[in-house]
Amino acid sequence: MDTRTRLRALAAATLLGWAAVAGAQEPGPLSSYDPPLPDSFAERLRNADLARGEQLFMRKCSSCHDQEKEGGHGKGPHLWNVLGRRAGSIAGFEFSEAMRNSGHTWSFATLNYYLTRTDRAVPGLAMEFRGLRREKDRADLIGYLRTRNDNPPPLP
Repeated sequence: MDTRTRLRALAAATLLGWAAVAGAQEPGPLSSYDPPLPDSFAERLRNADLARGEQLFMRKCSSCHDQEKEGGHGKGPHLWNVLGRRAGSIAGFEFSEAMRNSGHTWSFATLNYYLTRTDRAVPGLAMEFRGLRREKDRADLIGYLRTRNDNPPPLP
């Protein structure tokens, strides 16, 4: 084993050890994982470009979701007041069993985690959306969704 490989292995072991000491959870389904809200993401949320977030919503989400206050369900559930809502709980929409049993509430942290990789966050869900890889895209979109709420939660 060369020096570079040994150093990588040592670094990985050290990080795993620190995570265990700190009580960090292993990322996985939202049914068993409470994701943190990284400081970098909180900062991006505070500086979110809401107009860009709306454009992202229209381009990536609106074919399945409505976000207007008086809107209704489409292929996906209505997203007005999504922040603070228990996942899989809005009346009038038939959620997948995976989403109904996911057991989380939509917050900045859970939406960020979910929108990063939906299949990891809620395995077995019916939604056919892989996620948004760029942190800025997720922050702009979530910042916009925050405005689609009767009582928008305070920014972190």
